Amino acid sequence: MEIQARNTGTSLLVAVALAGAATNRPFVPPFEISAEPTPHGKIDELVFDNWRRLGLRPAHPCSDEVFVRRAYLDVIGTLPTPEEASQFLQDRDPQKRSALIDRLLDRNEFADYWAMKWGDLLRVKSEFPIDLWPNAVQAYDRWIRTSLRNNLPYDRFVRQLLVSNGSNFRVPEVNFYRAVQSREPQPIAQAVALTFMGTRAEKWPKARLDGMAAFFSQIGYKSTTEWKEEIVYFDLSRSAPGATAVLPDGKAVRLSPGQDPREVFANWLLAPGNPWFARNIGASACLLPGSDVSPYRILTPDRYRPSTA
Repeated sequence: MEIQARNTGTSLLVAVALAGAATNRPFVPPFEISAEPTPHGKIDELVFDNWRRLGLRPAHPCSDEVFVRRAYLDVIGTLPTPEEASQFLQDRDPQKRSALIDRLLDRNEFADYWAMKWGDLLRVKSEFPIDLWPNAVQAYDRWIRTSLRNNLPYDRFVRQLLVSNGSNFRVPEVNFYRAVQSREPQPIAQAVALTFMGTRAEKWPKARLDGMAAFFSQIGYKSTTEWKEEIVYFDLSRSAPGATAVLPDGKAVRLSPGQDPREVFANWLLAPGNPWFARNIGASACLLPGSDVSPYRILTPDRYRPSTA
């Protein structure tokens, strides 16, 4: 026999038979659905699998009024206008929620809002202690916005930040290295590890940090005749013939003369299946309020430390 709950809360069930009677007090969670949730993509599958392991069920779908407010705030960082909210609420299309998300992703405000978040991660700041200078900040911010607006794949976005050469005003990606307070290889390696690998390399053994730092030991900087312009480039004069660098996974790499070691590191980091890069992409979900994509705690990059591992 199947008994279906019509409301939430605690109930009293009494079963009477010839052999006697039995009672039970089942509890129906007030906000959870009883049916198995239907995934609508890979992320849903990961989330639902995690919930099953934890014995959890999703909450009932929120109302359209709640959804439209959350969607606007989470995707473009602003509330819908009264006209936009009214149009959504009056729409009878069963796929209107998916359609709304697609429309929000196509709006310029999406690139503006998420460029602000990436600006925090990449240290886009003209004043102390970063001191990128306003011209460089404008170029860097514009490049981030354009990348988001054009939906530049994340691996290409990171590769350009790691391997680009040129003027900080005309090749904005090179400002990634200029935003590191110290231009020595070790601090640069720490910044790369934190930003793209989701780990604090300053807690690594010295030999391990030095091995990764070797990939960033040939970055050169030189001024031009233009005020505050600086060229970031692969400096062959700083090469050590036959130098050996060590990847974070422990693999030693013998660097060839004339080979930019940043390219070698980027190829390793962005290789399919690299757990460091994949984990960091997952950690980027920290930018989404209320995310539950993985069984790991999702942290902002400045909170990666042993106590939160």
